[in-house]
Amino acid sequence: MAKGISKKELRQPDEFVSFWTRAGELASRFASERRRALIVGATMLVTVVAGSIIFSVISEQRAARATQALVRIEKLATADLRPDGAPATNPDGTPLVDDGTPRFKTEKERAEAALKELDAFLASGAGPLANEARLERGPLLLSLGRAPEAIDTYQRVLGDTLDARLKFLAREGLGYAQEAKGDLDAAVATFAKLDEDAAAFKGADFYADRALYHKARIAELRGNADDAKKIYKEVLDKNPTTSLRDEITNRLAVLELR
Repeated sequence: MAKGISKKELRQPDEFVSFWTRAGELASRFASERRRALIVGATMLVTVVAGSIIFSVISEQRAARATQALVRIEKLATADLRPDGAPATNPDGTPLVDDGTPRFKTEKERAEAALKELDAFLASGAGPLANEARLERGPLLLSLGRAPEAIDTYQRVLGDTLDARLKFLAREGLGYAQEAKGDLDAAVATFAKLDEDAAAFKGADFYADRALYHKARIAELRGNADDAKKIYKEVLDKNPTTSLRDEITNRLAVLELR
């Protein structure tokens, strides 16, 4: 099982983006060195969702209902925790605003509530965003320590006819789930396929960068520090402005100290 991580600040442009950012937040709790990468991947996922709504042949009304349902789930998944004895006011003394969203004592309770809502959404048919919803289900399961179920979820998504962007993100999620289960060989084989998936995006550095990043990360996990450093540096050389720059810089600093 991969090790747990500390929390980092998330950028959430709006409510809908934050739902998919949450996918990155949840999935990344079992591996600190890939926290930022998953946040970026979740941000890309919102673009896929928007595209699904804009270009799909389904009715606007069904798309709106599906979006509203996912926003509701996002609010549950990001609800403030209120442990026993928590202050009833904000730090400045003002009353807490009740927006109707339930509050939970623990992260486990919160994840379970969001998963329950998400499963109900999927059972109802989920409409135009079924696969996007399943991609959110995977990280929730991982946050609850249910890696085998997350693997099944990602494999189901990959078994469907997918937009190339969804396929890349589902494959990446599957690799993380296999890694969380402790099956590093399977994770390596899955991450290796990201090269082929990324080839579908000519000129899109995001996907190529992430494929290389995973090669470096797996090399690091296997104790091949020199190989890991070489590949991390390759990502920076090919794309100095990569969204993974901060994460890679941090990993290289840690490797240099070993």
